[in-house]
Formats: sequence, structure tokens, C-alpha cells
Amino acid sequence: MRCNPLFPALIVAATVAAQPSPASAQSQQAASAAPVATARRQGSAVRLAGPAPRLDGVLDDAAWAAAPVLSDYVQRAPNPGAPGTLRTEARVLYDDQAVYVAVRAIDPHPDSIVAPVGRRDMAGVSSDWVHVMLDSYNDKRTAFRFSVNAAGVQKDAFHSNDTSEDLGWDAVWESAARIDSAGWVAEYRIPLSQLRFSRGGADGAQTWGLQLTREIARRSEIDDWAVERGDVNGFVSQFGELRGITGLKPGRRLELLPYTSARLTRSPDRPGDPFYSSNQTVGGMGADLKYGLTSNLTLTATINPDFGQVEADPSQVNLTAFETFFGERRPFFTEGSDIFRFDANFPYYVRSGGFRNDQPFYSRRLGRPPQAADPDYEFADRPDATTILGAAKLSGKTAGGWSVGVLDALTGREQTSYVDTEGQRRTATVEPLTNYLVARAIKDFRGGQSAVGGIVTATVRDLDASDARLGVLTRDAVVAGVDGRHRFGAGNYELRAAVLGSNVRGSTAAISRIQLSPGHYFQRPGAGEVDFDPTRTSLSGWLADVKVEKTGGGYTRGGAYLHARSPGLEMNDVGFQRSTDWFLQGMWMGYNHYTPQGPFRRWGANFNAWNGMNFGGQHLSTGINVNGSWTLKNNWGGWWGSDTELPALRTDILRGGPAFTGPAYTHYEAGIESDGRKRVSGDLYADGYNEWSTVGKSWTVGSDVNLRAGARLRLSAGPSFTWGRDPWIFVASPADAAGQVHYVFADIRQRQVSLTTRLTYAFTPKLTLDFYAQPFVAAGEYGGLKEVTDPRAKNFDDRFSHFGTALSLNDGVYSVDRDGNGTADFTFGRPDFNFKALTSNMVLRWEYRPGSALFVVWSSDRENFEPDGRFRPRRDLGRLFDGGRSPGTNVLLVKFNYWFNL
Repeated sequence: MRCNPLFPALIVAATVAAQPSPASAQSQQAASAAPVATARRQGSAVRLAGPAPRLDGVLDDAAWAAAPVLSDYVQRAPNPGAPGTLRTEARVLYDDQAVYVAVRAIDPHPDSIVAPVGRRDMAGVSSDWVHVMLDSYNDKRTAFRFSVNAAGVQKDAFHSNDTSEDLGWDAVWESAARIDSAGWVAEYRIPLSQLRFSRGGADGAQTWGLQLTREIARRSEIDDWAVERGDVNGFVSQFGELRGITGLKPGRRLELLPYTSARLTRSPDRPGDPFYSSNQTVGGMGADLKYGLTSNLTLTATINPDFGQVEADPSQVNLTAFETFFGERRPFFTEGSDIFRFDANFPYYVRSGGFRNDQPFYSRRLGRPPQAADPDYEFADRPDATTILGAAKLSGKTAGGWSVGVLDALTGREQTSYVDTEGQRRTATVEPLTNYLVARAIKDFRGGQSAVGGIVTATVRDLDASDARLGVLTRDAVVAGVDGRHRFGAGNYELRAAVLGSNVRGSTAAISRIQLSPGHYFQRPGAGEVDFDPTRTSLSGWLADVKVEKTGGGYTRGGAYLHARSPGLEMNDVGFQRSTDWFLQGMWMGYNHYTPQGPFRRWGANFNAWNGMNFGGQHLSTGINVNGSWTLKNNWGGWWGSDTELPALRTDILRGGPAFTGPAYTHYEAGIESDGRKRVSGDLYADGYNEWSTVGKSWTVGSDVNLRAGARLRLSAGPSFTWGRDPWIFVASPADAAGQVHYVFADIRQRQVSLTTRLTYAFTPKLTLDFYAQPFVAAGEYGGLKEVTDPRAKNFDDRFSHFGTALSLNDGVYSVDRDGNGTADFTFGRPDFNFKALTSNMVLRWEYRPGSALFVVWSSDRENFEPDGRFRPRRDLGRLFDGGRSPGTNVLLVKFNYWFNL
């Protein structure tokens, strides 16, 4: 389901169910209204006394008979607190090497069991599942999840912070599933080497947290062994207890995953380019290593990692001055990323702030494209990314409640080979040898209800002082912060606070670049709180954040926030940051009805409000938002939202110029989604805004359609169309002969269309084929060119002076000659654009043995740009698929790895 980006994380996305019989419904509703016990449920595991059970989906091994049955599951959805409609039985065994779990999912109609075949970690697919979740630290905050569906597809995840889920975590474990006349069976073998646990007490006994969950797809029913209440804050903290574990000794945990790869690249012809080769081949080798220093601390290292099988980023056009944030997809960085999170963001999108992704550690800085500019050249061979020579990560949790994460990565010196304008071959360094360090520690108190933590990041570059191009990069950068959380009021309230400071050092050119960059703009006229100083060789700043929220107890939720970040804050060396110089405050109230009511399975609504200014006291944002979502008893659902921002100053829109008064606007969104259990399902959504005092507006309509063609083939298509008009889009800021800067704006009419398609075919759960493609076309036609003359005028039109006949266009360059003497006062380039891109890849993945895989990957990228703002879908798509106009680059990659458990 699409959610409003302003939603606080309070609406429980409960899965809904098919209609039970009237008698059953009455008994379930009665049960859901009954009080639910709050004591932790207890179960027992038994040590194996003989041979380990065979993993064949048949529970005829003698070992299973010795284990007590864990049953009496309770619904989480659709009727919270009611007994599960079908009986589920689980048993747990263990020895010195592994934990064994058997789950009997009884079903009188086995032909109705939903068992699609898919790739590992498949998501968003209706299926019958059983989940085993182990809080082996018993800290009530973290857990390892192992899931199997009725076709034997595996899915695993790591839960942290009592709520977060990391699907990037992958373990090596074995399972088997089988449908029979009584329902279906899942058997697990989870090696202890894949878990983290503390030593037991003096008698060697351990207590783990345990949750066993079953999903019944056709009823959209979720049943838990340990009751999970919707009015209680947290997920892992509601697990039951697994007792009877004793005598476990941490063994040596050493895993090695070497790989070898071969890559062939075919690129379009570049006439006269001496660096061009129609077929480029390259081979690679590398390895990942995991070593258990103790039973709960793990060292992970990678040498020359290869990420060729990772899906490409989606295409988009960014007309702002700010960098685009992309999510991490590389396995080495996604696994265990939770421990490095430092929550210090304001939760709302306030004007240009966009703080939701700001963080001191942004792993995509590692391996980023080289940053230094190329010298003047006729032809160049520039690297697309910085080589990660090696990286190591230490993570885990001690018996004393310390969560520890340390990551260190070294990226190589990168050079561009080029032919200069005189025809000479040369090389230039475009990225120096750089070391990145991130260290995070968190100490839990009061059984995980409270914690205090800290983070330090450091970037050190080996700069050549004689290279002016590298001089624009900082020499070193440090960010350090402390944070804390405290739950109170029976765990239904939470207080969070964080303080963070930054310091960057380098040449005057490097620090000047930061002061003049988007998000800082120290050169702004009238900004009394900042002052551009070209002699600076360092810059410091800070951030502070306080949140208090009601996160549980009944149906009501709410909270209040305070947030501040100084103008000098700079986290972009190894973090992500868009904007600084803010004082913000906000509040929200919500109602989350997570139990059935009338036609609804669940519904909720929220109200948000915020206000912001900068350190100079200038008003930057005042806004309100209302939103809601619902799920009906027929499994359909929907969402809606609207937010309004009042007129306020925009200190970034002139990109270093004076503050500009932005008009008020109202934003809307709504959507509806169908029953995801059906063979064909999907959603339809609309998103848009309009400005109160201008013709500015924008609308996006789109859909996501999913087709399940049998048990093995799934297709999805997501068309999207955007159209809009912005009468105050920034174009350029040229200077005239006297040095006066002129801020040129325009009225842009923009159109954009894309189609995101995915196809998945599973030959077996271990052998899958995935295809992804996204054709994308965006066009922007600029008109009404004008200059900002009074950026704070009361009336919108009075803020500009139109060029009229003083404006002329020649060879793609606009000239402004106000006095008509034939000499241009200033010039700027024609901004119209028509951009087309097609990104696609196909991945064949074969897990030929546990932990080991073969990848065959084909990827293709083609782009076309024309300075033509007209949007002609048939013409544009035709040119996109025309190899002459839009030549493509094709890559074939074969990668082979082999997992050693030493």
C-alpha cells in the first residue's frame, strides 16, 4: 500500500481476512473483546538425545516425539485476540550445532493452501507462511526471523529496535516443506553459527525470546503463538519465552564466500575516441568473510566486492539544487545496517527541508562516482564508480546489553585517462585514496525499555596539495553524536533525544565550496546568521532533536517534536544531508482502530502541524496535514491525505540569492487497492498540488497491477503519468559585465511518463529468473522567461520583471539586451529538455547449495537527450527504442560464489 510520506509510523498495517461463517464471526468478535493476558508465554526446547531429524517435510522422526507441542495460536488479524481458526503445532529441538523446528499447519482443505514458488525473500505475494522468530539475546529488542512457505520458499530477516525489519539480512540455513492430506509441514535446521547469543548463567541455562507465526492466505489470517496486541508498543518485546536451552558453547564461526566473475560490455560507437572498444571484457575476484570473535560479536569483511547483480536505480529528472537520495541495495551494506542508524530527523517534509533521509551514515558514499572535475579534454575514459578496495564490519551485542557496530572501508585512488585539446594523452586523479570509518554503540537499560548510544563517523582523504581539482574536497571530516530513548507509562510513551556535531577541514577552496553549496548558501544577501568567509579552512555545526510520543495504549496516539540544525552542520562526506539552518517544532495526533468495526477490518486517521524558522528568525514553514487509511472486510483498502503550507520564505530557491517568498499551496493524495489474494490485483493512486495565488499545479496518476499466472510466474506493471505547471522554476543566475547577478525564472510545463515492469519466474525455490525494465520519458517546456526583481513583494507577479522583446534566442543561447544597443547584458542557456531513458536487467540466480550461488546477469541502459521541451509520447518512445537515436550499453555478467563454513 502506498502511504503518505508524512504519515507518522503509527498505523498498524494489519492484513485482513476472508469472511468467516456467522457463528465463527460471533465467537471471534467475543474473543477479541476479552482481556488478553500480558504475562510472557513460555515454551520448552529439548536437547536431542539421538540422531537429528531428516528435513523432508514428514514428521516421522523419533526425535520430534520427545519435544513438547507449542500450540493454541491466537489471531493477530483479522480478529485480534481470537483463537486461530485452524490448529497449528510446533516443536523445538537443539543440539550443539543447530536449532530444529517443526511446524504442523493443520488444514482440512489442503487443496486451498496457497503455495506460490518464488525466489528467496519474495515479498508482496499472497502465500501460506510459517515464521520462526528467535530473540536469542533475550533483549526484547532484536530477533532473527526464519520463514518458509508451503512451496519451500525461504525468507529471513533481522528485527531491531523492537520494530524495524531488515530483509537484507541473509543467513545460511536449511528447510523443507510438504503439503499432505492433513495440511502442510515445515521443518527447519537453523545452525547456531547463524545466530548470536550470550553465554548462559552459572548452570549454563539460557532463556530466549520466541515467536511462532502462521499466515493463512485465503483467509488473510495471521496467528501468533505469543499474543501480539495492537495497543502495545513494540514487536519483539511481545515474544514469549523459550526455556530448556542449556550447555550451548560458542564454537568457532568462520565463513568464507569467495567469488569470481567475468563481464562483457558492449557500448555504442564513439567515432574518434581512442579509448573506445566495442567489446570490453574484464574479470574479477574477491571474497566476503565472517568470523565469530565471540558468540555474539561477528567480524565481516569484504575484499574487492562485486555488486553486478544489484538492480539499477530508477530513472528520474531532478530540477532542484539538491542531491537525489537512493536506497541501498548492496548486500554487504544492507545486512546489519540497523545498528548504524541514528534517528535525528524531523518527521515532516517542510518546504525544501526534506529531512526524512538525512543521516550521519549514508552507505552509498562508499563506492560513489569520483567527485573531482575532469580537466579540459577532447576524449576521456572516466571511471563510473570508486573502487572499494576492502571493507570490514564488526557488529553484535554483548551480554551486558551493549550493541556495537564498527565499519571501516578503504576506497582507491581513481584516475581519468584523457586526450587534451592539443591531442596529448594524459591522466588526472579524480578521486583520492579515502578511508571511511563509522562506529556506533548503544547501551540498553531496564530490559531494553531505555537506552543511551553514540555514533562517530570519520572521513580521511589522501590529498595531493599540488592538485587544485582535488583541493575542492575536504581533507578530513568528523561527525559525532549521542542519542537516548526512554519508555515510560507502562511502555506506552517514549521520549527520544539526540545531539550531534560535525567538523570538516580542508583547503580554503574546499570549505568555500561547502559554504556556497545547496543547503548552506552562506553568500545569501540579507542572511544575518551566516557569513561567507573565503579564508576558512574548517567548518563546524550541530544538530539537536527531541521527540515525545504516545506509541501504545488504546486507539489514540500522538506526539510533539523539537528540532534544530545550525547553518554550519555538514554530514555529506559519509552521511546524507540536504538542508541546514532550521528551528522546527511540530505535533501530531492520531487514532488507530486496529480491531474490526462495521465494514472495516481496521482504519486510522491523523492530524499533523509544524512550524519552522531559521537562525536569523526568518519564517520558513507553517503547515498542517490530515491523512488516513483503511482496510475493508472484503480485503480492499485505501488511503488519503492533504497538507497545506502557508506562504513563507524560501532561502534556497535563488540558489545563493536573497530569500524569496514562496506561495501557499495545498497537496492532495488518495488511492485504492484491491484484494491482494486475487490472481489479478493492484492499486490506483493520484497525487497532486495547486498553489493558491499562482497557476502552479502538478498531478500524478498511476497504478500498480500484479498478475499471478500460476504458481511460478508473476508479472507486475506500474504505469505513471505526471503533468504540471510551475510559474517560478529557477533557470540560471548569470552575471552582467558589472558583476551584478540576475536571477532568471520561467514558467515550465512539464510532462513525465514511466512504466516500471517486473517479471519473475521460479523454476524452483533455488532457481529463479527476474526481469526488470523501466522506460521513462520526461519533457519540460520553458516559457514566460523573467527576472526576479523584488523577491518579497506581496503580490506574486510583482516579484518579477519580464524580459519581453529584450530577449532573443540564437543557437540554444538566450541573450538579454535591455537597452537595445545590440550588446547582451547577460546570457544563459536554453533550458528546455526532452529526456528519455530505458533501464533494464535480467538476473538468473541458482542457489546450487546452501549459501552458494551462480548469477547470470544481463543489463541494458540507453538514454537520449534533446533540447526540445515538447512532449510527444509516440515520437519520444519511438526515439527511445531507436538504436540510432538512443544507442544502448549492454553488459553480460557471470558471477560464481561458493560458501565455506570452516
